[in-house]
Amino acid sequence: MILRGISFGPVLGASGVQGFFGEGYPYHHWAHLLGLNFTGMTFVAKTTTLQPRTGNMKLASDGITPVRLLPDCIHVSARSWLQGAALNAVGLSGPGAEALFNDGRWQKRTKPFMLSFMSVAETKQERMQELRGFVTLLKSFLPGFNAPIALQINFSCPNVGHDPSELLGEIEEALEIATVLDIPLIPKLNVDAPPEIAVTLSSNPRCDAICLSNTLAWGSRPKQINWKRLFGTTTSPLAKYGGGGLSGAPLYPIVKSWIRVARTMRATIPINTGGGILKPRDAISLLQNGADSVFIGSMAFLRPWNVQITIRMASNRALLKTAP
Repeated sequence: MILRGISFGPVLGASGVQGFFGEGYPYHHWAHLLGLNFTGMTFVAKTTTLQPRTGNMKLASDGITPVRLLPDCIHVSARSWLQGAALNAVGLSGPGAEALFNDGRWQKRTKPFMLSFMSVAETKQERMQELRGFVTLLKSFLPGFNAPIALQINFSCPNVGHDPSELLGEIEEALEIATVLDIPLIPKLNVDAPPEIAVTLSSNPRCDAICLSNTLAWGSRPKQINWKRLFGTTTSPLAKYGGGGLSGAPLYPIVKSWIRVARTMRATIPINTGGGILKPRDAISLLQNGADSVFIGSMAFLRPWNVQITIRMASNRALLKTAP
């Protein structure tokens, strides 16, 4: 996927699949033994908020490392693992944007990558003010970056309680605020956003691409998702954290349908998509159905042995797709 002349590659990481800086997570130690290998995948940083945020995942004193190998805000049972599904209610735990910029590791990267930001305030006005604060910070640090970057602006996380209604207006205002950065801007949506948004954003000169999709809130889309079959209960295992969001295989047909509908409606904007990609043919099918690039997320812990072959095969397919 080429944005403003910068190649971000055909396969990206889901925001945070490698942590804030690419440091990974404690479980990656055993996942690497099972074949986990991110080589060839474009790095996308974990979503940050403007201010430090406790969220639901306790972090070490460095503000980025989970204290527990298996945090209780992430739920994968034997039953859900077999079906390729997981729940999480991490809630954007992190040290805040200023601490991350001051760390300096982003600035040292030499290949194009993406940052991800989300406003978490209660009102639209406050959220736009948070975004202005982040944009001001990023603009001040940009001269120190060695590699080109893009910015995902996350409008999709189910674990912070945003109402997706009237989403388009907020996205367009956010793009206007962030345009001063003069870098590619990518709103991140989930499949609860109507595909018509992709059509409208196709004609917005400030919008370079969209990213689809994040997790789905517990209990949503009951006609398409059999929650009891997945988790053996009608009450979320993460009820104490508000229910959490679903990732994994059940999202896949919903994501593919969304892209197909958006393209049928003549959406021309580049789409980076993921959600439920657990094997190479999942990624290839999304590319065949209108995605310009794919991202890998829950595969890293649900099917880690498929990550590298998926990156290779999806990259090859994307090259064939763009060949003259």
